[in-house]
Amino acid sequence: MMEFQLGDSKQGFIDALRFKAKAEELQKKYSKRWRYNERILNRIKKLHKKSRSIVIDWCRKFAKYVVIRACRNREGLIFEKLDYLWFNVLKISNSKILWKLSRFAYRKLINAVITKAIEYNVPIYFIEPKDTSRKCPRCRNELIYVHRLGYCSKCGFASDRDVIGAMNILLKLFEYVGRNGYSPNEGGMMNEIRQTSLNKNEGMTTYKTI
Repeated sequence: MMEFQLGDSKQGFIDALRFKAKAEELQKKYSKRWRYNERILNRIKKLHKKSRSIVIDWCRKFAKYVVIRACRNREGLIFEKLDYLWFNVLKISNSKILWKLSRFAYRKLINAVITKAIEYNVPIYFIEPKDTSRKCPRCRNELIYVHRLGYCSKCGFASDRDVIGAMNILLKLFEYVGRNGYSPNEGGMMNEIRQTSLNKNEGMTTYKTI
């Protein structure tokens, strides 16, 4: 069984953020010189490269871990559509550096997961996340929030906002499956991409926006 230590990623991303921040500090400090000074330019490039390498390495390892688990359990992978993620991160982040790194990391992670999913023939679904944290996943009643804790006055269900959103995203997929009589574990549906490398005898990975 492949092991993956999520805790190790925290320090890695701190280092990646530190390298990126240092590079941008040099660019700001030598705003008129860094493009033409070979020594400063090489230093900035090296710092950016270190930051990217840390992020890409973690994304590839985590993508392999997730996809192999999904493959072994004969499951699909569900993602929120990305537009809302970018908007929400931009609203809550006061750091332009953190915003850029977060967006870069998430894009790289999605690309890494898709690449591995194609390799292992694991279906992927992109779900519209709008309003998924507003209703109770148990009885569909409107939730009441105290900070991040959502509470249903009708059935008593209570949980964190992110957990509620994830549960409702999964329910959206189940609703789609029920309406269309389609199993997430079946073969190609639509918007399919045939594998062009590795083992060409493998099947097709399904990409579906719901």
